[in-house]
Amino acid sequence: MRRRDKYILVGGAIGFGFIALIDILRQWFKHSQEGKPFTWESYNGIQTLKKGVLGFAIGAGAGYLTYERRVSEESKTPFSSDGYLRRHLTKESLKAKPDLFQKVMQRRERVKQLIEDKFRKKLVASPEDAGSFYKRTAIASNFDLDIIVPFKRTSFGSLENMFENVHRVIDKSFGQEATVTKQTKAISIAFDEDTEQIYFDIVPGREIDNYEKDGVLNLYVRPEWVWQRGSSFKTNVNSQLKLTRNKPQARTVIKLLKCYRDKNGFDLPGVVLEQCVVEALSNKHHGVHPSTTENLLNCMEYLSRKLVKETIIDYSNTSNNLNDRIPKSDREAFAEQLAIDVERIEENPRYIREIFEA
Repeated sequence: MRRRDKYILVGGAIGFGFIALIDILRQWFKHSQEGKPFTWESYNGIQTLKKGVLGFAIGAGAGYLTYERRVSEESKTPFSSDGYLRRHLTKESLKAKPDLFQKVMQRRERVKQLIEDKFRKKLVASPEDAGSFYKRTAIASNFDLDIIVPFKRTSFGSLENMFENVHRVIDKSFGQEATVTKQTKAISIAFDEDTEQIYFDIVPGREIDNYEKDGVLNLYVRPEWVWQRGSSFKTNVNSQLKLTRNKPQARTVIKLLKCYRDKNGFDLPGVVLEQCVVEALSNKHHGVHPSTTENLLNCMEYLSRKLVKETIIDYSNTSNNLNDRIPKSDREAFAEQLAIDVERIEENPRYIREIFEA
């Protein structure tokens, strides 16, 4: 929810509640004066609702005026969009919560060690970190840890058997202290840590040729319905792990776009953001600018154009269209919002606060 919308909604809610309460008290007082009992039958709820709606309108207006006054006050102070973005990223750093970060590291090592101990003879390599954590594009407000489990091509009779074996081991070992669930291609583990949750996605795969040379695995894809059969999905682990290597500016923008996506309520896979950002900042397109703000706007504009196209080819599997994972209506809505926000920020750099703050 945008900052302006929050001011309006909160103001409206306060106005509705205040006026509705006054009306209820007035009805109670009137009944008391007339010596009548104040019951659900005698209470005029429609009247309270009508007055509450009027109170909502008044409160919403007051909320909007409060928002405008705050923006006006902010406009009198110096503002650096790059400085603002740096501060925002500092808050979203995983290391900003050292206790949680330490617990994440401890859980990660425990999970990886368990898998290696249980399947040592069947593995072609030790379990590997992957996903946003490995690529250093994770944000503190929304992250999980992907662990790739690469098995030898001679391991297990089928991909389904591989998947079920890994799930059985994980559920037996962690099922009493965490929530273990089967996802489409992964086994998910959610540990509760006080007010936080730590998520792991364990992705088992079997090498097709020589994993240590080509990084290619065959994953099991669970069917959506019980009467359907599972399938396989080929992925190049190396291509994804190398995507943001030696690209610090791309990692910065990816984290910002993840914050933007989450703050504005859009459901977009991280891999889409990552690929589009790397493409946008390549020499073929916008290139890398010294300003983080300029890089962000260029990537937002590029992503807006890519989302309305029919195809975004997956680097790890050229037969896979990433846009198929997102409903067309959602892609169009996100693309439109991106384009609008780029235009508004270009007109007024301070507007960048609106797209990140609730």
